[in-house]
Amino acid sequence: MPERSGRPIAPALVLTGAACVALALVLLFVRAELLRNPSAGAGGEPAATVSEDMREAGEELARRQAGDPRAMGAVDAPVVMVAYSDYLCPYCGEWVRRVQPELADTYVAEGLLRIEWREFPYLGDDSRLLALGAAAAAEQDAFWEYHALVYDAPREFTGDDAALRTRLEGAVRELDLDAERFARDLESADAEEAVEEDFAEGQAMGISGTPAFLVNGDPVLGAQPLESFTGAVDLALRDAGRRP
Repeated sequence: MPERSGRPIAPALVLTGAACVALALVLLFVRAELLRNPSAGAGGEPAATVSEDMREAGEELARRQAGDPRAMGAVDAPVVMVAYSDYLCPYCGEWVRRVQPELADTYVAEGLLRIEWREFPYLGDDSRLLALGAAAAAEQDAFWEYHALVYDAPREFTGDDAALRTRLEGAVRELDLDAERFARDLESADAEEAVEEDFAEGQAMGISGTPAFLVNGDPVLGAQPLESFTGAVDLALRDAGRRP
């Protein structure tokens, strides 16, 4: 059973397969689809009015903080993707390697999309330590370099606590970081607070697994094909008046 900080996660709350997200987020996805297509009700009749509250709540999660080391893209980009991820989730790694570069080249580079990363280390203590490592790397403006290194070879970042910490020391050398500062930040209250804030935020949205994404408040579930994400971004751009 997956554990986090010694506390087991109820198996009924964890979905397997490519989606790997909470049922509550699926409900949010259905609501978002109804917002896009109000004629999707039974029998071809207009669907019942769907509350905008959930969508607005998702939109408000975009922090748009200037200089945020865990975000890529312009602060004022018309679309913000909030991504919840666990470093040891294989579907997250697949998304990072296959989809993220395409979105970065097509949308982020053009000032149309901002990606804000959130740590959601629900798979146990190793995941949590890697999330703290990401926070420590961010303190040296090396978050995305750390992110790429771990997701490129996640199997290297497993094992007992001592082995994982040794591998993190190697990562620090590979990234040419200040080792003493990294070690200090890894154990800091600030890193703990950053990870816990992300985790609590995701839980509040009903997330219990990864990867999970909000695109201007609308969810996209799991490591779906690239077209699912480009479609979601294009739709958000149209809503923002940036696409015909």
